[in-house]
Amino acid sequence: MYHWQQKNWPQFEYDVTRFEASVSEYSKKAYSIEGALSQIPSNDHNDAFVHLLVEEALSTSAIEGEKLNREEVRSSVARFLGLKEPERGGYFPKEKGIAAMLVDVRKSIKSAMSKTLLCHWHTLLLHGSEDYYVNPITKGDYRDSPIDVIREDLYGDSEIIYKAPGNNRTEVEHEMDAFIQWYNSANCSGPIKAAVAHLWFVAIHPFQDGNGRVGRAIAEHALFQDFSRPPLFSMSSMINTNRMEYYQQLRNTNAGLQINEWTAWFVELVRTSQDKSLESVEFVLQKSKFWAEYGEVKLNQRQEKVMKKIFSVGADGFVRDGLTNEKYRAITGAPPATATRDLKSLVDNGLLYPSGEGKRGLRYFVNFPQDNNLFIDKEDTPLVDDVSLGKIFKKIERNIEYFRGEKNPSLTKLIDEYKALSLDDKVAEQKLEKLLERNR
Repeated sequence: MYHWQQKNWPQFEYDVTRFEASVSEYSKKAYSIEGALSQIPSNDHNDAFVHLLVEEALSTSAIEGEKLNREEVRSSVARFLGLKEPERGGYFPKEKGIAAMLVDVRKSIKSAMSKTLLCHWHTLLLHGSEDYYVNPITKGDYRDSPIDVIREDLYGDSEIIYKAPGNNRTEVEHEMDAFIQWYNSANCSGPIKAAVAHLWFVAIHPFQDGNGRVGRAIAEHALFQDFSRPPLFSMSSMINTNRMEYYQQLRNTNAGLQINEWTAWFVELVRTSQDKSLESVEFVLQKSKFWAEYGEVKLNQRQEKVMKKIFSVGADGFVRDGLTNEKYRAITGAPPATATRDLKSLVDNGLLYPSGEGKRGLRYFVNFPQDNNLFIDKEDTPLVDDVSLGKIFKKIERNIEYFRGEKNPSLTKLIDEYKALSLDDKVAEQKLEKLLERNR
């Protein structure tokens, strides 16, 4: 027996007091993100917004097993927001569809939920994707037939893990009317409303396809109700990271109406998602400072393309892992000698710094301007006179930054090398200890 076959369906049961601490923390962190955003120059606010939307689009699609073209998603998001962005060549209906829907969700935060709004999102999502379906699919309206949720294993075997309520459009619309009425009258905080709304919507599964993505869009719409404007937020990034647990949590609700465990899990996931969003805001701030520092440096077309690529991928790409000569050639099509000259020029001009040895071990990392004064104390007195020691200290700082404080063999080796070179220099040792203590 499924939950919708229970006598009290759809009266979900949950204890709001169980989630008060997480909801309170969520509210505080939301304003922390706003505070971080205020440090970004106003002309870069759009960049931060686009960055988070791209992450949401890629992640909510990846949950469904779809891998999208990042650059086309970014281009589509920018255009739908009215920003100047040239149309890219090629046919990218999925990228344009998810971008259009997510932008519209954020433009609709003051709108009441309705069948018209939901079907509009569904139309945007699936627009132009007819060729991906073997059989014709209804877009922009509820399904007119039963639907099963099927799970397939690695061997191609499948099993029905859930049957949704409603065998025709009239019955589905009846289910959705109850959902929409509750959504528009619910008096609870955004995270709790988002948890219940997402679960209820995917339980009904009103569309032939796209229910997961529309359901997560509904959850975001619910979260936005707590604010006067859409906060910088990417919930699906964290769901995608915990995709198997997400599906298991949903399956655990199939048999009953008591959803305390699901709600607690979802609210905590939303709160954790804020940490990722804050990192994204900080990354945009770093990017803004970088171009303020190096914006006057003249780059050739290849170098411009590579630097744009580095930042468009985000903090978890080249910024964290570094750029190799091979990757530079793949991005630009430059021959080896040209790539080497280009990279040397970027290093000489301060945009990148090299790390590692040998052709295969050498990588280039973004030289963010806040690193420039790492070795100057408040009195502007050099903390370490030895150039080699200073270089090692920089490597330790960047290792901690890119590995987010996690211990690794490279960090241990750098620390040992630093201590060996410092030759009992108390000032140098204290500087290292302060750095390590700050990141423990």
